[in-house]
Amino acid sequence: MSDTVLTAASKQWATRPDDQRFLSLADLKAHVERRKAESWTAAPRMSNLRVDCDDDTLGLKLYDPTAGETRKVEPTNWGFNQLAQYAGAPAAYLRKLPTELAAINLQWGIEHNPLRDDALILAQSNGEHTLRAITSTSYGRIWDSQVVQAVEKVNADGRWTIPAATYSQTNPKRATTLYASDRDVFIFLVDATHPVEVDGEQLYRGFYAWNSEVGSAIFGLCSFLYRTVCDNRMIWGATQIKELRIRHTGGAPERFGYEGARLLQRYSEEGTTEIVAGIKAAKAMELPAAKEKNGLTNWLQDRGFTKSQSTAAVACAIAEEGQARSLWDVIQGLTAHARSIPFANERVDLESKAGKLMGLVGA
Repeated sequence: MSDTVLTAASKQWATRPDDQRFLSLADLKAHVERRKAESWTAAPRMSNLRVDCDDDTLGLKLYDPTAGETRKVEPTNWGFNQLAQYAGAPAAYLRKLPTELAAINLQWGIEHNPLRDDALILAQSNGEHTLRAITSTSYGRIWDSQVVQAVEKVNADGRWTIPAATYSQTNPKRATTLYASDRDVFIFLVDATHPVEVDGEQLYRGFYAWNSEVGSAIFGLCSFLYRTVCDNRMIWGATQIKELRIRHTGGAPERFGYEGARLLQRYSEEGTTEIVAGIKAAKAMELPAAKEKNGLTNWLQDRGFTKSQSTAAVACAIAEEGQARSLWDVIQGLTAHARSIPFANERVDLESKAGKLMGLVGA
């Protein structure tokens, strides 16, 4: 069985402060829905905006169409980075300047050298007025609340839970795997009550999803089988890794509804019997290309794998499975090769592509 380790959830666990940790989906949902309700957008010409530094606080004078008045919106760290980008000035440098001098630089930049002439601005008003993001007008926003709602919808029976930890009773906030900041959301849940037996070993299902409604990350969904989750949220023995990513382009909201939310729903509804049946079918599915010299290498290349990946996968399949004949052999060879890749993103990308080959079962 694969010794693949997924580290994305562990990185979140190690870096999130307490105010970004939530103990339940209901709490997380309430937080991101409230944020959405308080948010509003405007699409001004950049050259018409004014940078204000009254009271030694830097902000952008912006007309709020929902209130019918101009407000001074103060940027979050992320919002400031985007404002600086639109002004063509380095944010790190501007942060070192006195507020008035930083405002002058930003004003000159958005008047004379803006990244674009127009922009889609996301702001939030809840007693204070905050500049959350500046994106292009073609930005397709998937709201963090949409992602949380989709997860909540598939968890009506409560089977998807926060992974167990030895300290969950004494420090539940430390143990949680539900996170949200002013720029993103990350959810990691497992089904620990319905094991899947593969090659005599019990595995469990899990997934994590992430999104940023302000443009700091794409929408992503990663599902997998796993052997165990450590207290530090390292996911061990991962296999059957499948990943979907949706960039925030013009059609992103529609694609999330059609593809992202539906994929999560299908994965949640899939029973362990179907998973085991799929694995057995992949083992029984012999590939005609295996009978030809370099046949499997060419077969993999035709499906988007590089020549080096394909060659290594066939060699790893023989080493791991003792043969390279079936679809399962090839998938295991690919995941075995992925374990040798030092860079996590490249490793998960390859494992995800390997997992998608399971879609050929019964095709």
